[in-house]
Amino acid sequence: MSTTTAPVARLSPLDAAQQAFGHTRRHLFPFRFERWLALGFVAFLDQCGRSQAGLGLRLPGGLPDHGGGGGGKGPGPVLSDAGAWLAAHVMVVMAIAAVVLVMVLCFTALVLWINSRGVFMYVDDVATGRADVSRPWREHAARADSYFAWSFGLTVAALTGGIVLLVAAALVGIRMARGHGSLAAGIAALVVLVGVFLVLLILSALASLALRDFVAPLQMRTASSCGTAVTLFLGLLRAHPGTFAVYVLLKIVFALVLGFVVTVATCLTCCCALIPVVTQTLLQLAFYFERAWPLCLLRQLGYDLLPPVPMPPVPTPPGLPPRSSDVTFGTKEEPPHVP
Repeated sequence: MSTTTAPVARLSPLDAAQQAFGHTRRHLFPFRFERWLALGFVAFLDQCGRSQAGLGLRLPGGLPDHGGGGGGKGPGPVLSDAGAWLAAHVMVVMAIAAVVLVMVLCFTALVLWINSRGVFMYVDDVATGRADVSRPWREHAARADSYFAWSFGLTVAALTGGIVLLVAAALVGIRMARGHGSLAAGIAALVVLVGVFLVLLILSALASLALRDFVAPLQMRTASSCGTAVTLFLGLLRAHPGTFAVYVLLKIVFALVLGFVVTVATCLTCCCALIPVVTQTLLQLAFYFERAWPLCLLRQLGYDLLPPVPMPPVPTPPGLPPRSSDVTFGTKEEPPHVP
């Protein structure tokens, strides 16, 4: 890895994007299928669990109609009956919920552990220009485990907060269905809960973005634990808040464009582009650029993981003697000997 350099005077996520594009072009072309396939597999590990994890709630498609046209129960009595059933079987519900929660946490931990290894593997491959699989898996195991602890803790905290907010919203809905309290107060409480839930989602997404794009590379650059790298990143964030804000906005635009490209590729390939590893191999150009982008921004901030950019040879102006560095030793003619 390159040594730490002083940050440049001008910080620009757009300049970092241009540098990342040049880095991507140098290391992905000329095209070699086996190289793209190996990088596609590593990129799949890097994205394992990302963009698929979420907290979703699916309501039943319909309610049974008891009797004739208007004889069915409305939403109020149904919610009231559901609340009464839950109160009568609270222990059973809690036991089932505990088992489901443990299974979800175990599966989440496995996915995040694989993702943590993949994050460091892909950073290593992009930073060094290689397409290795086994070497970075072993070499960055300790740092990946530290990263996993933080990532899993963040996920558990977000999941716990989301469950608490959903339970609170359900209790407010049941209370409104039973006619307890004013309707305006119940609606206001639901609006507040939904707002807090959206804020929680945004903060969780930003924290996950910071961990993957900046904290993990800082761990590799400084050979430190995730906690130390988080402290280092927070210092950079306080020093350059505008730079990171622009980066996040540009990253959102890039994500929208990439989503459109994936949709088009899915339609053109009859959903074959959604097969794991196939997606990352076909769109390796976009994924490689997306991973090199924050590394180029970190280079501007003084933490360089990328190899130096090769400089093109400077041509000698016509009419001037060649520079000393261009003269080949042993070919210079000796002056004639004058007796």
